[in-house]
Amino acid sequence: MDNNRFSLYRRIRHERTYRTLGKMSWWRVVLGTALLVSILFFTGILSRPFAARGEFRTARALLLFPSWMEHYHPEDLAYLDAGILYEDGKYAEALTAFEALSSDAALSMQSVSALRLAEQRLASGDAEGAREAAAEIDGSLLPETEAEAYAAVSEALAGA
Repeated sequence: MDNNRFSLYRRIRHERTYRTLGKMSWWRVVLGTALLVSILFFTGILSRPFAARGEFRTARALLLFPSWMEHYHPEDLAYLDAGILYEDGKYAEALTAFEALSSDAALSMQSVSALRLAEQRLASGDAEGAREAAAEIDGSLLPETEAEAYAAVSEALAGA
């Protein structure tokens, strides 16, 4: 052993600096993983991909704490609620709900809701109501998958 009077202090500092944080055991790994996954559910991060794909009911079901989302991200929660109206076929209410939001996704869904509302009104024989709904459609905001439906509604309204 070294007889240097500072060797004891160097050894203590080395042990404090380079000691491990603890023995990693399987239950600590499981607990850490569960905490990370709960944060994903808690903050609504897991529901965002589903909302982006248009699966609003699934996205809403993945929110374990909607009150957290209501407090910190109220526009995201309103977007999910408007999407559920859209999924339920309540296109007029969904259109109104999407109009109240300002995000790009909401503007796109606003046009899609107006398109569905125009189709619904055309199917029921209300050409004037379909024209009003079609006036709300912004063709540049529609997804490419809706181009054919938009063309069909425009053609039907031009012929009526």
